[in-house]
Amino acid sequence: MTPKFVVRFALIALVLSVFSATLAAQAVEIYPNAGFYWPSTTNFGKIKADGIYGIKAGTFLDQNVELEGSVSYLNHFVNGSQPAPFALGFGVPNPGVWSLLYDVNGAWNFGSRSVFGHRVSPFISAGVGGLTAYVKHANSAQIVGGGFIGFNSVTGEPIPNPGRSVVLNDADTFFTINYGGGVKAMNLWGPMGLRADLKGRTIPNWFGQTMSWPEITGGVVFTWGER
Repeated sequence: MTPKFVVRFALIALVLSVFSATLAAQAVEIYPNAGFYWPSTTNFGKIKADGIYGIKAGTFLDQNVELEGSVSYLNHFVNGSQPAPFALGFGVPNPGVWSLLYDVNGAWNFGSRSVFGHRVSPFISAGVGGLTAYVKHANSAQIVGGGFIGFNSVTGEPIPNPGRSVVLNDADTFFTINYGGGVKAMNLWGPMGLRADLKGRTIPNWFGQTMSWPEITGGVVFTWGER
């Protein structure tokens, strides 16, 4: 565990705690969630589509405006089109990569509607944050290029990959923008309800490229306090 990771995790935990502790007279929400994301293709190939798991906390500033902080975990943040260092299959695969997403978001809630006797509220949200990638058991991993493409039939020496090499270093961090919306069904069982989000996410500085993806998550939402 790197010092940068410890610092970021501590800051995220602090932000979530502050959101929960401040404005106690206002409503506070805690939203553990899970879902999926589908990254777009870039010149470096395509990051593997995979699951996303996180927690979000928010507090209402008035009847409609909500301030949220979130952190999410991406377990397999690797280039699905990147071959092993020996492209023909006789080598050791690239190290695995996992990532943390962390955001600060503003949300506009359109008010509650009564559906089958329960409060349902649609909302839109947008925010900014970061994505930090961590390479498992190594200092870096190839996003594209690197390794060897075979052996010289005469000398038997490995032939280096002549293509462009793009390297992801451990703890590399990228700016992110997210935007979207969703719906909440609140207080279905005491303080517990359900929430679903559908959003887009853009990473404008992905090694000189722009990468984006749709992201869908859902889970239970716990609500306390008055709006």
